[in-house]
Amino acid sequence: MLLAMMDPSANSPTDATNLDAALPSFYSELLVIAMGGACGASLRHSVSLFITSAQWHFTFATAVANLLGSFLLGVFVGYVATGVPHPLLRPFLTIGVFGSFTTFSALAMDNRRLAAESNEVTAAIHLGLSIVSGLAAFVLAERLSTRFFRRNPR
Repeated sequence: MLLAMMDPSANSPTDATNLDAALPSFYSELLVIAMGGACGASLRHSVSLFITSAQWHFTFATAVANLLGSFLLGVFVGYVATGVPHPLLRPFLTIGVFGSFTTFSALAMDNRRLAAESNEVTAAIHLGLSIVSGLAAFVLAERLSTRFFRRNPR
């Protein structure tokens, strides 16, 4: 039962004899999340290196990663709304890739540094715009991809 709560895609074992059925799915999810996390973190680092080498403002790397990640997550959610993907694709992308590519902790750190280097008003505006633009990117991508995948079935 505990494994069924951790892994909702498992066959919902209700007694001890069915617990073994959930184990491969649980460990498969952990593995694909770890692989996705490695991909997302590597991509995130690449974005940071590019932004740093271009000598753009330090907040730009986090903004690009968060906006791009929010947009791509919206595309994936729109894709899922039109059909059922492989059960391991959701944890791989949403938790693994997008979870490690986007970063609220870096946004918090950038905002704290911005407040210290500039002022609290600038930091508050930056934080508000970051959150609103991330949500807008997600919603736009979700709506566009849902329409696209409904018109162009898989």
